[in-house]
Amino acid sequence: MDTEIHQRKHRDIIRRYRMKKLLIAVMLIASVLAIAGCVQTKPAPAPAPAPMTSMTPFDILQHKGTVLGVNNPPSWVIAALEGPKAVEKLPEYKDKYVVVVDVTGKDLEGTRLAAQRLNADTEIARFLSIRVKDAFAGAQVGDKDKIETYMERVVKSVSEARFSGFRLESDWWVQIRWYKPDRKKTFDRDEFRVMQLYTINKDLLMEQLRKILDGESKNEPKTPEKERAIQAVQNAFAEGF
Repeated sequence: MDTEIHQRKHRDIIRRYRMKKLLIAVMLIASVLAIAGCVQTKPAPAPAPAPMTSMTPFDILQHKGTVLGVNNPPSWVIAALEGPKAVEKLPEYKDKYVVVVDVTGKDLEGTRLAAQRLNADTEIARFLSIRVKDAFAGAQVGDKDKIETYMERVVKSVSEARFSGFRLESDWWVQIRWYKPDRKKTFDRDEFRVMQLYTINKDLLMEQLRKILDGESKNEPKTPEKERAIQAVQNAFAEGF
């Protein structure tokens, strides 16, 4: 009898031991699955937003050629809404520098009158001085801080200069309806633009700008560091202009 009881106790101990091992194994498997589930269900990174176009959406409501039955304005007019460098990318202007004198207003007659009152030479010099300043800012050369006063004097001289060789190639007016950049064509505003397109041969303008660059460099105190910096900026100038 004692032997039977002893055997029964022994079997119970073995059974409990096996159950304990099974429970531990189940817990381990559950832990692994939980960790794997966390890894697998980790949210994927949000997709990058679609790139916005550089131009705010707009419609041309009417333009100078509308009454003549011309459906679209010249290509330079649309390009000019992005800036003169966009016009220079057009095949017919690849050998020219462009200045677009652009006047904005709420009514056509008032905008035309404002455009007529502008001094073309002054506006051309002002636009070129801004472009020269941007070219200096974009020049990837060292030690620009050593010639900051030189670059400031060049920009000022350009703004006060009178450049020869510019020609009024065309003028146009457009009425534009601008929309908010929300991809829903939500109305923003209507405006009239009167544009005057002035062009000049690239070599001719660069020759005049070089004279200003060289002339102002003569007024700079002569040190090897400054001379090297001025030369580097001048070399990079034409590429960035």
